[in-house]
Amino acid sequence: MSEHIGLVTIDPESYLYPVVESALTAAIPGIKIKKLLDDTDKGKKVVQYGEYEELDFDRIMSDTENYLACSYVYRKALIRKHFLANTIAVYTAKNPDSILRTAVPESYNLEVDYAEFLDDSLDDAYELRCELEANEEKVLKTFILKPSMSDRGQGIRLFRSIDELQAIFDSFEEDSSSDEEEDDETEISEAEKTYGESLKAPTMVEKDDDDNNGVITSQLRHFIVQQYIPNVLLLPEHENRKFHIRTYVIASGALKVHVFKEMLALFALSPYTDPSTLSVNEEDSMIPLHGHLTNTCLQGEQKDENSVHLFWQLKGLSDVAKEQIYNELCEVTGELFKAALGGGIFFQPLPNAFEIYGLDFLVTEDHHVSLLEVNAYPDFKQTGEVFKRVVIDELFNSVAHTIVAPFFGNPATESEKLKLVLEKDVSGGW
Repeated sequence: MSEHIGLVTIDPESYLYPVVESALTAAIPGIKIKKLLDDTDKGKKVVQYGEYEELDFDRIMSDTENYLACSYVYRKALIRKHFLANTIAVYTAKNPDSILRTAVPESYNLEVDYAEFLDDSLDDAYELRCELEANEEKVLKTFILKPSMSDRGQGIRLFRSIDELQAIFDSFEEDSSSDEEEDDETEISEAEKTYGESLKAPTMVEKDDDDNNGVITSQLRHFIVQQYIPNVLLLPEHENRKFHIRTYVIASGALKVHVFKEMLALFALSPYTDPSTLSVNEEDSMIPLHGHLTNTCLQGEQKDENSVHLFWQLKGLSDVAKEQIYNELCEVTGELFKAALGGGIFFQPLPNAFEIYGLDFLVTEDHHVSLLEVNAYPDFKQTGEVFKRVVIDELFNSVAHTIVAPFFGNPATESEKLKLVLEKDVSGGW
């Protein structure tokens, strides 16, 4: 009987299940893949790959020798947008020469309970108010609004003035009211319980019209405003469509951080247009987003064969430029996790856990990278079937052989696809 268990609790019909199963069985001889544990599994070593809420958090803390989880418990310092902004701000204040100072867009925190209180929030974010007031005579900068707890690009909006920002929050409130009228008996979710009854959960409603990327159904408190990066790299060979790089990063133990070399370039639906020159839609007073949002989750049926490419196969970009971008991206990633370690309780690496994050980077026309966000449990399916073997299969095989196998006493097989960007011993530090 096998002494090693692979507890795979994600949906067996999911895009990822056969990938995880294949990677574990290839890396760990004799491992038994199971959906549930039973009494006969006591004392055996277990690696679990499942959704965050499916993990055994008590066992993560109490059985470090026999239980390996696919997620850390505390990592808000990275995956919540306002926590991430604060993590970087604190770190760069103490380390002014850090590459993070120039590798992250200028950010502002907004706390808005209701649209009518936006003006009060701007009093607290007075630097943002000054920037927007300066735009009234001539548009100098465009800004992007992101709900801190949303993912997959939902709820993102562009604006250039206080009036445009007010219109955004007014529309959020209108959509929230409409949704609540349709379903006023929805159960209070765990997020609502956590953040208080006055703060609703960050659920989204997909809209059918082309210019809507989903709206927040209820008030969120925390938002991030970032200066929109105007000088993005555009490649004529790819129709001058804006793109970002999706990079998979693996944090393991306490602590090693690897960057997976096979990266994706995710493209917007239409050619890029300077947002400062765009007029707002007459219907909703919003700036059109099609040429600006590169998150393929939002493209639905409009997504085409040009929406996703392998970074290393991009046309119009030299090998030297690609290496420069990749090396800087790795440096930024290592520094980011070093900053997160200084975030106290909000990022706590554990010796018996690992986690795959999806980091998104924009590339500027001078080939520098700018970190956009960090995603836990990234949507691997956006890779599609064409690049699944090259990216997702290789990623999980590398993780299984390099990180999971040693937990079961097997030698690690170093993968040329994984680049170590940070190694720091923080075990026992919590």
